[in-house]
Amino acid sequence: MDTDYLTPMAYDCIRLATDATHFLRSQLGAECGHYRGEDAYLRGILADVKEIDDDPEGYLDGMNLLDDTDIAAFTRNIRALREHIERTIGTPIADRGEPRWKL
Repeated sequence: MDTDYLTPMAYDCIRLATDATHFLRSQLGAECGHYRGEDAYLRGILADVKEIDDDPEGYLDGMNLLDDTDIAAFTRNIRALREHIERTIGTPIADRGEPRWKL
């Protein structure tokens, strides 16, 4: 699947990732290509974001960003992203908005 097929609410997950790091935005955007549908994509990125939330310093260190990142702000942004993904999963797809392109 391509990001153009995501509903606006689901695409906002990618936008919110930018608040954490631009690397995460790229990572979540690229992940879209590994899934056949929006709900599977959301469950997949939720698992990734939970891992980051469990060990934010490990993620930042692995991306070589630890020394340049405010860990408290990063953690807040990851939690906001996680909550948005969970809220999106809990929202019926018909209520998430119309995607730019239809499958």
